[in-house]
Amino acid sequence: MHYTEIPRHPLGLPPGSVRAILALQVVLTFWLLLLVPEQQKVVIPLYLYFLVALVMIFFVSHGKSIARKKDPTPSPLYLPGGSVRFIIVAGTAAVIGYLTYLRQTDPDAPNRFDRLNPTMAQLEYWKFYVGALLIGFTLGYAVRVLPFQHSYAYQSFQAWTAILAMFSLTADMIFQVFINTTLVEKLGLGVVYWQTAVTGIAAFYYGSRS
Repeated sequence: MHYTEIPRHPLGLPPGSVRAILALQVVLTFWLLLLVPEQQKVVIPLYLYFLVALVMIFFVSHGKSIARKKDPTPSPLYLPGGSVRFIIVAGTAAVIGYLTYLRQTDPDAPNRFDRLNPTMAQLEYWKFYVGALLIGFTLGYAVRVLPFQHSYAYQSFQAWTAILAMFSLTADMIFQVFINTTLVEKLGLGVVYWQTAVTGIAAFYYGSRS
């Protein structure tokens, strides 16, 4: 059976765009959870640290699908090369600087950096997130060697996976930042399963495109 060899990048965006969006969604959730007022605070969910590992993979190993400097193919999201890196580094520095400023101006105020310390209840489920990360990324990477990876059907499936990954991260950001019911102590295994699924979906997509 013959498969077309014409590559179609997910959602018609330049290579690396969906991974860049996912990376921005992860760090944005991190930023917002650090910035929300004290009455809305939650401890940073443990699985977010594993998603940050995916962001690091994206930057350390761009993969063969992303255009190099001499390649005429547009950079991710049609932005100048290095823009996503700059946004993440500058945004993180700005959040850290702002929280440090608040701490210095009011030493008696609660230390928002304490939100970075996982609770014991969260740490009990670290194996769920490690498993989702490894299995999702491995499966995603494995499908890249399949003979039909350039077929229209497979590339459509990959596009839908991209949409699912972005939707799940968006839903989770809203769930955590605005609904503020992410504590494992309150929701038990339900939230763990949800966060495990989000980690696995994002890991699968990164693996399939790295």
